[in-house]
Amino acid sequence: MTKNATYRKFKKLLIDPELFFRDFLMKRRPPIYNEIGCNVYEEGALISSNNILESLLPNEIPVDVVFTWVDDGDPIWRQKRQDSLLRCGGAPECLNARSSARFRNHNELTYSVHSVLTYMPWVRSIYIVTDGQRPRWDRLDKKIKFVAHEELISSEYLPTFNSHVIEAHLHKIAGLSEYFIYFNDDVFAARGLVKGHFFSSNGLAVVFPSGKRISSLLERGIRTATIAASINSSELLRNRYSKFIDIPLVHTYVPLRKSAFRLAWNKFEEEIHRFLPNRFRGERDLNVATFLVPWLMYLEGAACLGRDVCHYFNISSPAAPQYYRNLILAQLNGSSPHSFCVNDVSDMDDIPGYKMLFNEFIEEYFGVFSR
Repeated sequence: MTKNATYRKFKKLLIDPELFFRDFLMKRRPPIYNEIGCNVYEEGALISSNNILESLLPNEIPVDVVFTWVDDGDPIWRQKRQDSLLRCGGAPECLNARSSARFRNHNELTYSVHSVLTYMPWVRSIYIVTDGQRPRWDRLDKKIKFVAHEELISSEYLPTFNSHVIEAHLHKIAGLSEYFIYFNDDVFAARGLVKGHFFSSNGLAVVFPSGKRISSLLERGIRTATIAASINSSELLRNRYSKFIDIPLVHTYVPLRKSAFRLAWNKFEEEIHRFLPNRFRGERDLNVATFLVPWLMYLEGAACLGRDVCHYFNISSPAAPQYYRNLILAQLNGSSPHSFCVNDVSDMDDIPGYKMLFNEFIEEYFGVFSR
């Protein structure tokens, strides 16, 4: 190390010791903000390599995006939910199935849709599946189309507040492309993404596995409705294909194919119909869109494994402001991840004003304001 470099480090220590020790520790133990296990210094190399491969061949596949969304402030929806809760009584549901956080709306849809329009301009249509609701913003684009639950789901299963039931019917959207990407409204494209990131030019869908194991989560005492539905789906695949899949997907968008949905319904029709009456997420559910169909595509040779660098965090956690700072800084220096997911998993405000902090961050990141 040169004398000038030593002097600069010493000066930094005196002027801003917090920054000095942060940088020192980051070099010794680089932080990991994603679910695939690569640190902040490895993310850039992975994304750059992906971009080269994904852009090698022209890709003319027509691709749509599908969102599911709910407005928890709608009084009609709230009354239907309350009536359904009363009728369900002591149904065997997972611990967090009725959590208000499952339906909490922070106007994420505005920005998530904006991220698609901005960073994925090649998308053909954007379908938003709702219980007859419309967002309270006037930012409609000709690509955006609204789909009501009753257009997809039999009336005997409505109203439903079970995302697994709604997701199992996405392939029934009229006019939907064979190739589509499923978004939750708390998932955001964070940089320009090419079509090949989701579907290769030969038609293979891309599955984004996380670095986690479902069995490890269970050993730590973590069991959610999503985990239960994934376990059930994994058992179906093991019984049919003699392959045990213990890996959940990254908490981000999911590339899917309509034909794979039809195949899943054909192979597992009885099991799917068995959980459709569940008004709320339960222990007997199947995770059709985000586990069963993606891994079915892989086992059938219709998908390949890929990597999505997604920063996933809880916005009601004390750690959220650090994630916000990291994402803004990454955007400024051109090192944004592929995506990020701002989950809200708490029924209580763990930090004061966390909703305001989220709104400030998301407006700064995308440079748009809700209407």
